[in-house]
Amino acid sequence: LGHRFHPIDPRAPRLIELTRDFAGRGVVSGRFADIAEAIEAEVATRKGKTIPLNIDGATAVIYGELGFPPPLTRGLFVLSRSVGILAHAWEQSQESDRNKGPLPKEWLWAYSGTPARPFPGDSD
Repeated sequence: LGHRFHPIDPRAPRLIELTRDFAGRGVVSGRFADIAEAIEAEVATRKGKTIPLNIDGATAVIYGELGFPPPLTRGLFVLSRSVGILAHAWEQSQESDRNKGPLPKEWLWAYSGTPARPFPGDSD
């Protein structure tokens, strides 16, 4: 629950919304989304403030809805974080300066990677 830099993790609500959509269509049960919302409510009651679900909680909901056993989900969590760390390490290796974040907006750098490419089926 909670996010280090955002009052609400911007990724989590959309994933829960999609989970609810699939539950409404009978693809998943919605049970784990219900549990997550109950946990949020209980934490808010005990803490006296809302601490919203973050991306880790939202992915736990999805893994549960898809029927992954809990011990496997820990590995999936580690795998997804590892891919992110690898991407950051690769990006850092391509820069002459230290890649550090979060930074004040006035210190941010411009993206210098591969330029945008057309995607098949795009009308542009």
